Amino acid sequence: VQTKPFPFSLPWDDASATATSVAALNPAPLTSQHKLVAKNGHFHDATGRRVRFVGMSIGAAAAFPRKADAPKIAARLHKYGVNLVRLHHLDAQWATPNLFNSKGRYTQTTALDPQSLDLLEFFIAQLKKNGIYVDLNLHVSREWLPGDGFPAGKLPEFGKVVAYFHPKAIALQKQFATQILTHKNPYTGLPLAADPVLALVELNNEDSLIGSAGQAEALPLAIRKPLEDGWRAYLAKKYGVTVALKKAWSGGSSLGQELLKRGSGAWIAEMQEQTKLLVTSVSAAGQTNAPTGPVLHLIPEKIDTTNWHLQLHQTGLTLETGKAYTVSFVAKASAPRPLYINTRLHQAPWSMVGLDASVGLDTQWKRYSFTFVANGSVVPGHCRLSLLLGDSTAAVFLGEWSLRPGSGGTALASGQSIELENIALGQVSGSPAGVDYTHYLMTVEAAYCRALKAAIAQTGCTASVACSQASYGGIAGAYRESKLDWVDMHAYWQHPSFPGAAFDPNNYRIENTSMLSVSSGAGVLDGLAMHRVSGKPFTVSEYDHPAPSEYSAEMTPLIFAYAAWQDWDGVFLFAYETDRSDKITGFFDQQLHPAKLGFLPAAAALFLRGDLVPASLTISLTVPVSKVPGLKGLGTDYAFWSLAQTRFVQGSLKNAPEKADATAFLTHRASIRFESDPGPLALGIQNLLPPTLSAPGFVWDHKEQQVRVHSPASKALIGKLGGKATRVPGFVAEVAPSARNFAVITLTARDGKPTEESAALLLTALDKAENPGLTWNAERTFAAGAWRSGPTQLDVPTATLQIVTKQLNVTVWALDGTGQRVKQVPATLENGTLTLAIGPEYQTLWYEIVAKS
Repeated sequence: VQTKPFPFSLPWDDASATATSVAALNPAPLTSQHKLVAKNGHFHDATGRRVRFVGMSIGAAAAFPRKADAPKIAARLHKYGVNLVRLHHLDAQWATPNLFNSKGRYTQTTALDPQSLDLLEFFIAQLKKNGIYVDLNLHVSREWLPGDGFPAGKLPEFGKVVAYFHPKAIALQKQFATQILTHKNPYTGLPLAADPVLALVELNNEDSLIGSAGQAEALPLAIRKPLEDGWRAYLAKKYGVTVALKKAWSGGSSLGQELLKRGSGAWIAEMQEQTKLLVTSVSAAGQTNAPTGPVLHLIPEKIDTTNWHLQLHQTGLTLETGKAYTVSFVAKASAPRPLYINTRLHQAPWSMVGLDASVGLDTQWKRYSFTFVANGSVVPGHCRLSLLLGDSTAAVFLGEWSLRPGSGGTALASGQSIELENIALGQVSGSPAGVDYTHYLMTVEAAYCRALKAAIAQTGCTASVACSQASYGGIAGAYRESKLDWVDMHAYWQHPSFPGAAFDPNNYRIENTSMLSVSSGAGVLDGLAMHRVSGKPFTVSEYDHPAPSEYSAEMTPLIFAYAAWQDWDGVFLFAYETDRSDKITGFFDQQLHPAKLGFLPAAAALFLRGDLVPASLTISLTVPVSKVPGLKGLGTDYAFWSLAQTRFVQGSLKNAPEKADATAFLTHRASIRFESDPGPLALGIQNLLPPTLSAPGFVWDHKEQQVRVHSPASKALIGKLGGKATRVPGFVAEVAPSARNFAVITLTARDGKPTEESAALLLTALDKAENPGLTWNAERTFAAGAWRSGPTQLDVPTATLQIVTKQLNVTVWALDGTGQRVKQVPATLENGTLTLAIGPEYQTLWYEIVAKS
């Protein structure tokens, strides 16, 4: 019996109609009857059929494949059940081609490159032919350039933040939307605006003015002026005169005892990898608006591309859950730069405990203040205040640092007033001034959404529109998206970090653990679920467990089972490249990764057919719209379900959770609803449906480190399976012990019938997949040569399986990388139970189980 890994690759152009094909799940080609609309919380086509998405992000150069390759790529996607492609990074400077220049970097973005557009439109036509919708991303990484009429000056990467408020940037985005939506595709005969292939439009990928407000302060004056003018007009309209503003901003509770220590010795520098920080004390005497007392001079002598690799902490702090605190300081920099500040645990799991903000320092002294509520797993004596300095080598000067209980008021800087129209941009905070600033930024984002959506509508396009991902802006981001057509999120389990250059394939770190190894909670899944807005379709348009993780096999069946359990509308894996290769080519490779793509036939069947009935227990968080700015200002990102101000409304229901913690998101379907007048609920969580007595189809077992999925036609066993028998109704897997005891096994009825009645089953079983020749470090957080060699190799479990069946005569086949039968597998059928043994001797992750006629 072979026990070593064996080569197994998935051909890049395979579209064969074999046992691994689930092409029949999606109608092809797309016609007018398949045009989508968002209604009643889900997507439906013109026939009334509900449409769920198994999606792939395809971006940058991969979105412009050669015409000889495009039909093959689209057909392969169709085979694996993919019915939506997210067209991403079409505007990337670093990609060749991109939509503005087929040869690479561009100097203007007012005209589309004809060659690039031709390749893109041909690819879209092939997707349409194969029943695959398109999600069009309008602004992802487009830069704002002098060639487009922008003044020279350092702007945020990928044009972020500025996209929301600068009139020129908004005009360029409207122009681009009009250009790409109205151009007649010569291969379909339709402009994209009128083509049923276009399902979704995203305005602005991973961007929030509210969530990145600190960057706005550091923008060149000519760029930030429209934002400043709008802020001053907002204050004038709300307060009229400075006296009224000062009275409102002076409110808040009195501040308690100082929690921070004075003196430079009170701070601890953290320098990871090769970074270096020099900390000295200087005098600021005589400088305009300078702080009193000691001033720290922080000189980042060496940085890398990861800002948290260079930090300064005060540790040993005690914060109380649900209590308000105010952090304030006076600072400037030797050159404009960002400064990130947060409060978090000073021990594992190092989670945030309330404050996560940034400011844009310039060369003038300025006072900054943030009021937040401590939340999360606060451990007395083990919290810290941290400054993140690894973004820039510009020196920082810091004085009058303070952390005190309470939510004190905010004083206007000397000489500033409504009448003089010179009040500076503020900070997103829980203070009265911070709440005003948060609400102002919300109005700016809302105006941006209205303007772009109107421009899209003018083209005749009726595709569903979202702005950005709901977590970008915290609860204010979720509210922003609630006013649009659908809600979207992103998540990565253990995204790599890079101690050197960003995305260096040869210098990275990953944590490399299973998501099922967490002692409680739901990994990254609860962070997704809490952003689903009631009454709106919900998708996750980027999801991945990046390579070379040794636990990538859990990714695809886990996310699609959870999405079905929560009754979501789509998951798009990130990302599908179009290389011709026989190996895993990078961190986010989907198309050539057997541990990810190999489970897609099973996951697509489960999700698209609706095999797994959604959770019958349902909870919803009701939020008054008027409270949103204040909740965001208090720093409640990813914590707004568990605030002290949130009360659970249990009523007479039994089995209701005591609180909406991460475990509740595993047992309940979750949503958030924004209401102008929620009545007696105020800010509260309620059970919407009574529990049922039936066994749940999705079980996350923290003790066993397993997820078990059961539905009539689809079953999955994921996690620590070795050395024990693991079962769901109708299916038992006894996996032999191994060094990792990790395995993922799915059983799928290809004909959609209950597995015990099905005459055609697909069995998928895998431990891990990786390229040969990689060399792990001692901690298994870095593998040298991870992408060097091929073909990819598989480790598969040795197991004895029992499948309940009503069939009388069954044959089992081991399949190759296209799903063709290559070897018969011995099996016995006695008393309605099929028993078979699988293992590395069959050199596959796929088995076809078929009844003889």
